[in-house]
Amino acid sequence: MDPIRQSLLLITRARRHVAVISGAVAVTLSACVTIGYPTVNRSPQLSIVTVSAAAISEGQRLFDHETFGGNGRTCRTCHSGDNGTINPEEVATRLAADPSDPLFLHDGLDNFFNGTTRISEHATILIERPLPQGVVLLDDPSAASVVLARGVPSTVNTPALDPALMYDMRNADLQDQASGAIERHALATVPPTTGQLDAIAEFQRTDNRFFSSKALKSFARGGPPPSLPQGHTASEKRGREFFVGAPWNPPSKKGVCALCHGGPMLNTANEFTTDATGAPPGWRAFDILVSSRNLLNNPVHTFAVTDRCNNTLAVTSPDPGIMITGVYNIPMLAQFLPPEESCILHPAFFANMFKTPQLFGVRHTAPYFHDNSAKTLEDVLQQYVFFFTSNLGFPITDSNIILTQQDIEDIIAFLKIL
Repeated sequence: MDPIRQSLLLITRARRHVAVISGAVAVTLSACVTIGYPTVNRSPQLSIVTVSAAAISEGQRLFDHETFGGNGRTCRTCHSGDNGTINPEEVATRLAADPSDPLFLHDGLDNFFNGTTRISEHATILIERPLPQGVVLLDDPSAASVVLARGVPSTVNTPALDPALMYDMRNADLQDQASGAIERHALATVPPTTGQLDAIAEFQRTDNRFFSSKALKSFARGGPPPSLPQGHTASEKRGREFFVGAPWNPPSKKGVCALCHGGPMLNTANEFTTDATGAPPGWRAFDILVSSRNLLNNPVHTFAVTDRCNNTLAVTSPDPGIMITGVYNIPMLAQFLPPEESCILHPAFFANMFKTPQLFGVRHTAPYFHDNSAKTLEDVLQQYVFFFTSNLGFPITDSNIILTQQDIEDIIAFLKIL
């Protein structure tokens, strides 16, 4: 065990034993769990209902209470409440109520050891990502990894309905994602068994808390796919026009959001995307310039990126997204690409691309983007104003697509009824 991890475990040993005992008592007597579907008026507090221990499945027990002998965290520590994530409002409430909350340990701290400024302001945690083959961190050429600040992806609708996991799409399935989180975020000393990982995955695929509506849960069980709501107000109906499938025809804005937010869950490139972006239908990752804009002033790194033909390009970014995963390590993306050894697409091309999120229930799941830089849907739309007017030479950013204030209000009105 490395010294940093060992010291963190020693520091939190007493707290861990208290948390384990408390968790056991909670399971024996009663359990605090979320039931039903997210409501519009979220509270920063965890939504809780007391039920008998007999009503708790093994997957729910593991998700809500099991610490795996680590630092006191459970899955629910970060995937809490109705929104399936954490936001600054909730963080402030929890910090004021209990500064010893396991959330404020390890990667929740400003430098892994102390300080809660970052998590209080932005609800981001630190993650350490290994550098793939061909990528060198020029800040420290000997480094095998890089530390990045990211938000906690929401679990609303994702486990059962979105095969792309994490912002950089690094996990192959729910079991892989849970195993990594338990090891790296909870600092487990007792590794989860295959059966336990399967139980956690099944719980996330089936429990009401992981769906924004009955229709989405039905879809996960093989029911009909969701359709775009028609809207009731004039604003909602105008906003809907941005999400219908339509050919790329700037300066017309019809269907411009659907280019990337297509498919049943509004998270894949549609049939008209190729003309606008060059991406094929089904592509699930794009760069909308969040890292380039870097509103939160996260530390910027420079990477030397070399392809199979020894062509090297420099990438400067606070977080290069799927480039760090290695796009050929992501099967659902690699299937669309020419062979890696052909060197047709340089790995640096994928810098700053992140998973395209599904949009149903999006009104519940703030903050947004991989760095939590958009605290509201209004902030999200301002990012798109920046994106469409950046004029970086790509067709979609040099297209005379101008989002007016009325457009912004209409799109938000529609997003709120998804």
